[in-house]
Amino acid sequence: MKRKLEIMDTTLRDGEQTSGVSFSVSEKLTLAKLLVEELKVDRIEVASARVSDGELEAVKQISKWASEENCIDKVEVLTFVDGGVSIEWMKKEAKVQNLLTKGSLNHLTHQLKKNTPRTLLGY
Repeated sequence: MKRKLEIMDTTLRDGEQTSGVSFSVSEKLTLAKLLVEELKVDRIEVASARVSDGELEAVKQISKWASEENCIDKVEVLTFVDGGVSIEWMKKEAKVQNLLTKGSLNHLTHQLKKNTPRTLLGY
């Protein structure tokens, strides 16, 4: 049985989250091209939604390039469970989202203000 290994690179997203590291829009575009064209990475996560105006501009430019090169499906944005705000931010340009949702009891009850079904708690 043949297996396929897919690689998703998060360098462009993590750069904005790492203290003291922030890629410019042109750096992100250059890195995106390198990752997809030369390194043949299957998918690139290019930003976290709503982080900054610079992130949105990078998503716009990377998505424009990727659309022209027929590889827009390789460009992803990290979105959040936030009442659709991230998705609205992301879908202006990108086509693929990675949805981050929090699943701990603490996150569900205190941050998301949701009740947990008793069966999930083992009752």
